[in-house]
Amino acid sequence: MARVSVVIPTKDRLPYLRQAIPMFLSHEEVAEVVVVVDGSQDGTAEYLAALTASDPRIRYADNGRNRGLPYSRNKGIELADAEYVFTGEDDLELSDGFFGTLFSHMADSAADVISGRNIFRFESETKAEAVLRTDKIPAPAVDRRKISIETGFAASDDQEQPLLPAPMLARTELFRKVGYGEEYEGNFWREESDFQLSALSHGYKLVYCPHAISFNLVIENDRTGAHDSTARQWTMYVIKNNWRFIRKHRALIAEEFDIGNPRVYISKFTVRRVCKHLIVPALVRAKCRTLAVLRPASGRPESS
Repeated sequence: MARVSVVIPTKDRLPYLRQAIPMFLSHEEVAEVVVVVDGSQDGTAEYLAALTASDPRIRYADNGRNRGLPYSRNKGIELADAEYVFTGEDDLELSDGFFGTLFSHMADSAADVISGRNIFRFESETKAEAVLRTDKIPAPAVDRRKISIETGFAASDDQEQPLLPAPMLARTELFRKVGYGEEYEGNFWREESDFQLSALSHGYKLVYCPHAISFNLVIENDRTGAHDSTARQWTMYVIKNNWRFIRKHRALIAEEFDIGNPRVYISKFTVRRVCKHLIVPALVRAKCRTLAVLRPASGRPESS
């Protein structure tokens, strides 16, 4: 049986990490969980120090300060002892038989890198409800004009794709050879896409397997980990990281995607992001403030 090192970067998310570690270890293919503490101030390092003393399957490294997701992933991969690495997350939950399914389909499809169906589940949803909701996502899984992916797409079978959901399984040596780009900043948007296109440029085959399902919990008003920036900071990081990504992979993007002129794509992308995440929310807040001023104590708008 193939053995897996699960690598988890984490920052100030101890309640979720407490659940994730035993969940990963419940899968028989998991030989170890390697946690990289990325500047946590919530007692994560102390928790892991006590945990590793009683369970040799759990190891951790502490960056000492916030170094970012790509750096932390690379560090965890370097520490991994198993033949395979799975890029885990501290709020991820795997379905039963997850790794067995991925390994079986990895062999059948001759995949070098494989990802399962990754569903983002809202706090108010059950897993079954989240699956039913994402079953309605229309094809295709990869939007080649926007360079984006629907990670919960219910494909009928395995399919080769240039982009995959972030939780990936591959040989440890492949992860070390390709590596995560540490030039990405802030919320590290595009770090997974960067790794995947870098893997493609090395000639590796990427496969999406809808038969193995994982769930990410969507936490309302989350301000931990990569979510601890303001809307303006988050938007600026997205724009800058997208620009770096397009420049770095310009030749491969021209082959695999249909974005047209890269400069025009970047300009349109920037305008859409600024409007969606900064301008529209600001207008909504302004309207709400105006309505609050006009609304009398009874809660009914005043008549003109």
